[in-house]
Formats: sequence, structure tokens, C-alpha cells
Amino acid sequence: MKNILLLGDSIRYGAPGSPGYGKIVKEKLDGKANVFAPDDNCRFVQYTLRYLYNWVRDLEDVKEKIDVIHWNNGLWDVLRLNGDEPLTPIDMYVYFLKRVYNMLTKLFPNAKIVFALTTPVQEDMANPTFMRYNSDIEEYNKAAKEFMDSVGVCVNDFYSVIKPYGKDVHSDWVHFNERGCEILADAVIEKVL
Repeated sequence: MKNILLLGDSIRYGAPGSPGYGKIVKEKLDGKANVFAPDDNCRFVQYTLRYLYNWVRDLEDVKEKIDVIHWNNGLWDVLRLNGDEPLTPIDMYVYFLKRVYNMLTKLFPNAKIVFALTTPVQEDMANPTFMRYNSDIEEYNKAAKEFMDSVGVCVNDFYSVIKPYGKDVHSDWVHFNERGCEILADAVIEKVL
């Protein structure tokens, strides 16, 4: 059986009203693949870099056997608090994506990596003091895709996959309901298998 590691923010992990795509991937692949994921919201890309060390310790017995890593970061990085700039400037976002990528290839030398682009948000439902803009997400996704293409990482375009469904698949302005998580889970399964 294939061994799959899922890394990602609350879109993967879940949030109130949202099961997260990770739970659904695990359920759908039961008996077909072993699915591992940290019991943590991987948040912004620098957080992922920092905590990889901890999460890998929990995988010590299987890390050499991980076949595929499906990873997403971005929603926390584009977050604007109190009208400020995004939490992670775009050049630093790409810098830390490179560092996470390098660490993943070092820690999981036999794994193929899939990077998922950041999902769109429902801006009209947001609080202006805790804001994300789709225009920022699109810029960050473009920069991430350029880097991932340059190192041969497969890109899962979550943004394009989920955008046509609009509010119908959202549980709030950022997260997804069961149907939305299932759509994302199916996109993950298609890439990792």
C-alpha cells in the first residue's frame, strides 16, 4: 500500500463546521493507502518549516517509506490583520516554500511532492480587520506555481478546482463544508494515486 503524508492548514485539518479534506482523504483511501498527517493545523509556511521537525519525529518508523507528500500553505500567509500588509510578504513566502521543499526532500528522500495552491475566499463575508483577498491569493499562487514548476513539483490547483462552486461549498468565508471538502479530497486523491 502507498504511504501518503498530508501537510496543510485548516483546509486540510478542519475547523468548526468543516471536516477538512484530510479526514475525507483518509476515509476514502482506507484499505487502499496509509494516510498520515500531523494532528495540527500547519498554518503559515514558516510554521510548517518550524514544526516539520516535530511532525517527522512522530513518523520515524515510516518516513523512509512515505511515497507521496501532499502539501498546502498560503491562507495564513496572505492574511491581513487590521488593514496591514499580508502576514508573509510574497518574496518571503516563496523563500520559505523553497526551505520547506528542501527540508521535505531531505527528510523524505523517496517521496514525490504535490503542492496545492491556496483556495479562494468569500471576501464579502469577511471581517475587515481579519482579511484575505482573492487578488492576493492569485498572486501568491502564481509565485508558488512558478517555484514548484522550476523544481518539478506537481501542482494541485485547488483554486481552480473549488472556485466554480462559490458559496455553496463554504462553511464560512474561508473553510469548506462537507461537499467542498469532498471536492478537494477527490482532487487530492487524483494527484496522490
